Amino acid sequence: MDQGAAATSVFVRAGPAGVVSAVAETLSFVNDSSMSNKPFCWTPPRSQKAAQSVRWSDWLRRSEHLAGGIQRRLQCEATEVEVIRESWQSLDDEALDAQLTRLRIALRLERQGIDRLRRLRIEALAAVSVAAQRTLERLPYRAQVLAALAMHEGMVVQMAPGEGKTLAVAMVAVLRGWRGLPCHIITSNDYLAQRDVELMRPMFERCGVRAAAAVHGLSPEQLRAAYETDIVYATSKQLLADHLFDQIALGGAMHSGRRRIRELKPDGKNVRSRGLHTAIVDEADSVLIDEANTPLIISAPESNKLLIQAVLAARDLVEQLLPQRDYRVDPQFRDITFTDEGHERIEEMVHSLPAIWQAPQRRDDLIRQALSARDLFLRDRHYIVRDGEIQILDEHTGRVMPGRSWSYGLHQAIEAREGVKITSPSKTLARMGFQEFFCQYHHLSGASGTLQGVRSEMWQTYGLLTFVVPPRLPSQLQVVSPQHFADSHSKWQAIVATVERLHRQRVPVLVGTRRLSDSEMLERLLAERGLACHVLNAKQHAREAEIVAAAGQLGRITVATNMAGRGTDILVASEVADTGGLHVLMVEPHDSIRVDWQLFGRAGRQGQNGHAQAFVALDDDLLGRYLPFWLAPVRGLLSRSQHWRGQLISILIGLAQRNAQRSAFQQRRLLQQREQQIRKQLAFSKDAAG
Repeated sequence: MDQGAAATSVFVRAGPAGVVSAVAETLSFVNDSSMSNKPFCWTPPRSQKAAQSVRWSDWLRRSEHLAGGIQRRLQCEATEVEVIRESWQSLDDEALDAQLTRLRIALRLERQGIDRLRRLRIEALAAVSVAAQRTLERLPYRAQVLAALAMHEGMVVQMAPGEGKTLAVAMVAVLRGWRGLPCHIITSNDYLAQRDVELMRPMFERCGVRAAAAVHGLSPEQLRAAYETDIVYATSKQLLADHLFDQIALGGAMHSGRRRIRELKPDGKNVRSRGLHTAIVDEADSVLIDEANTPLIISAPESNKLLIQAVLAARDLVEQLLPQRDYRVDPQFRDITFTDEGHERIEEMVHSLPAIWQAPQRRDDLIRQALSARDLFLRDRHYIVRDGEIQILDEHTGRVMPGRSWSYGLHQAIEAREGVKITSPSKTLARMGFQEFFCQYHHLSGASGTLQGVRSEMWQTYGLLTFVVPPRLPSQLQVVSPQHFADSHSKWQAIVATVERLHRQRVPVLVGTRRLSDSEMLERLLAERGLACHVLNAKQHAREAEIVAAAGQLGRITVATNMAGRGTDILVASEVADTGGLHVLMVEPHDSIRVDWQLFGRAGRQGQNGHAQAFVALDDDLLGRYLPFWLAPVRGLLSRSQHWRGQLISILIGLAQRNAQRSAFQQRRLLQQREQQIRKQLAFSKDAAG
């Protein structure tokens, strides 16, 4: 495996109790007979052959979509929903409950052959809309009804920020939950899973469905109880980890009969989930595309004292190696190549390594990992050190990923670099790519505010069509041209000056950073100007709800990593409208313009006023990693010419982001091919063993 793949692969390893924690803990759970013996009604995953095949009906459906037929039909159905809803709004509670019960039973029987799904869906959405109005005091808008109809048909929906994806997703979940099959709502993080299930709980209870959040930190018994409900909110990592844990516990049984036999064994009574049927993905582009670059690997610790000795020796050895002279770094692919002089120098020092690690291939891999730990993986950017442990930071969300570790000795190399206790390496028990996992759902749909540029990949990878919901209110968000600078020092000075100016005007400001270290540095710079700010990053996650709730108040300064991006709804005080609304400042463009727009979308929601602006320096990470090398002289010239820099900066950003997304797409394709190859090899091994 190449260095870039090794750097981004993650293992689930030993740690505190929870789903993405130690397999050792999982195995002890598997042998625990204290769990309920109540059998699951299990739904087998979609077969791999069916998931990879594209039927003629799929192409006909796509043709209908491209011709506008699906859009026109859904608009007509939305009108029917509104007409029925208006007539049912006069029903008393008892009559409404009777309608909900009737529709719940009818949809439960639908999978047994009743061919009335379209009419049932329209009536069901009308009834659920009225239930939402009475329990949540929110009557779903037409945009939300349209989104719910499209998702129920198995499409991904693009809705403008603030249009109410949470309620639309919950409405679809009620209809799917009524069928009695597993229904999973996939969120970007545990905070959103817990928040959304509590927000929607009154409506769920009125509609007669049970909902729960399956999040990190729950005991095996609590997880099983969560999966027994009709609707489960969870992250993709949680769902895939539990799916793999069940496969380990049941020996990979995929046929319902074989699975039931295995459930009779002591190990089999401890499966967690009810299988896979429906997945509704909130922030679909982030979950299905951006975060699907690495497989999830379930592993168990395996003692290897020689590796630990070698990692410590390699840490000391690389201190004598210099970049450019002994090795070169490719920051885009996170790859390290040795020069001829570097090979000679390593040959001279190889005696310091244990004998088993002195072979050329082994020693080079070991030293590459030690160099990566020093030069490529940075503290408070790629990981934090907490309680004497290395905890990985998710670069997409800015959140800690507890219980996960890098593979191929990289995690141990970083532990040696930081001087913490070196954990044992791991052996793989089970693995699966996220793309393969999502394709195993029989019904997949989702919603996002930023599906631009990924619609083709959604279709090619998952067979998902994209439905664009017209915005309910015209956007009042003003996105001004980016401020550009020759270097980062000038950029940070301008950011601090801008925050200070807006604060004097009592404007609420949200400053979005890509890295935890940047958020802490900005906090220090603002403090030097006498400005108090509230920081939201992986170290302050316990105060997330409190910080987000107050971010829209007059004069509030909030500095946040990507934790304040997707799914974060900042309520703006009424008096803030006179100041121009919430101002969002982005200190650096992201690898994807969709992530930029997610941050900008925190302002100007639901027709409110808002402002957004980006700050860009020529030495920003995006431009350094993804601009072609032959543009390096141009960047040098632009650093001396403000006029031409202003003319070309947007072009350079766009080019770098396109290159970044092209690289990410290629990585996903390579991962998909590699996972398919591994799956075939495992199948061949099993056949040979049999």
